[in-house]
Amino acid sequence: MRVVVVGAGFAGLIAADRIARSGQQVVVLEARDRVGGRVWSTELVPGDPRTIIERGAEFVLDGYDVMRSVLAELGLELADTTMSYYDREPRDPVAGPADVARCAEVIQAAAAAAPPEASLADLLEDIRELPAAALAAYVSRITVTNGVGAADLAAAALADVTSGLRARPTWRVAGGNGLLAAGLAARLGSAIYLSSPVRAIEQHEGGVRVLTPAGEVEADRAIIAVPMAILRNMMFNPVIPARSRDAWDRAGIAHNAKLHLPLTAPAAPSAVQSVAGAFWTWTATDGSGQVQPVLHAFGGTAAGLSALGGDDGPEVWAARAAALRPELAIDPSRALLTTWNDDPWAGESYSAWTTGVGPGDDDLIHAPAGRLHFAGEHTAGDWAGLMEGALRSGIRAADEVLSLARDANSSVAP
Repeated sequence: MRVVVVGAGFAGLIAADRIARSGQQVVVLEARDRVGGRVWSTELVPGDPRTIIERGAEFVLDGYDVMRSVLAELGLELADTTMSYYDREPRDPVAGPADVARCAEVIQAAAAAAPPEASLADLLEDIRELPAAALAAYVSRITVTNGVGAADLAAAALADVTSGLRARPTWRVAGGNGLLAAGLAARLGSAIYLSSPVRAIEQHEGGVRVLTPAGEVEADRAIIAVPMAILRNMMFNPVIPARSRDAWDRAGIAHNAKLHLPLTAPAAPSAVQSVAGAFWTWTATDGSGQVQPVLHAFGGTAAGLSALGGDDGPEVWAARAAALRPELAIDPSRALLTTWNDDPWAGESYSAWTTGVGPGDDDLIHAPAGRLHFAGEHTAGDWAGLMEGALRSGIRAADEVLSLARDANSSVAP
């Protein structure tokens, strides 16, 4: 069997790797000039390995069992960040951690009893007698994380795998998360074609035809592992079944960006949230065990990013980050801003669980369409939006294809 995989992010690479290692032929087409997709590790200060940053997905969290297994296969290790993704100090305004945790408990209980179409804003209308600063801190945090505002964020999203507030360890890949993508790409070798955007995908009686500016690729089956915002705009012939297409159109799109600023003096591990500013910041250790000379920041929601001036560059956000963290020696003149919603090969930071998502959409989003199979974090159900979800989705899609290959071999066996 010959399989073409569209997209060389985590989902596409692990799917292609699994297929190749099973003895099937695979071709990977990637629009960018690099692998990794929305995982992108680079040096903030060129030539200084202490400043390796993640311009996309960063934290390895509890339950990332598949990612840990792949890293072990590749001989890669995790580095403890020393700070915790889950535990942040709210400033601007200041809120007590216990009060924020109490808000989370009350809202999550309300979410559990809410109708499927309820939003976070709907829940807030009925919540009384919670400290205003703590409630603002919780709402800011949860909307930034999900990349959508309270009116659009589904109440059901408040029980997802990253919503806890209790301090727990968090990690990054030592040397950069992109090493996982590089390791898988090295195993695939010449099967990967970079700078090969896909214009259209056609199905015919004998297989699939994938059209790129450089020509056509023929295969028996295809795995499409591109972000939902890109998938929606791809041309398919014949068209995708209406039920699946409608689920694609209902899927939520998150708006997030990252900012990195060099530090000119040593810092301790930390995690500090700007409640009003719709972003949070952190300093963390890397594989050396030392705190990187970098302040990292993550912002979210379309309105929040607009207020941070992201369309015009990093200056506004850099100034606000410096004001939030006066205890740090920051060099705002060398700030690096990374946006994803305007990226031509992403169109989104990741998927979001919004009020428009319907019952059963998780299954419809990744349902095969003829000879086409779909992967990517947006197809990963409870793991959507996460590196672990991308890897799990790629394995699922590859197993769908390999199961069909085994069935075909069985049917022709003597």
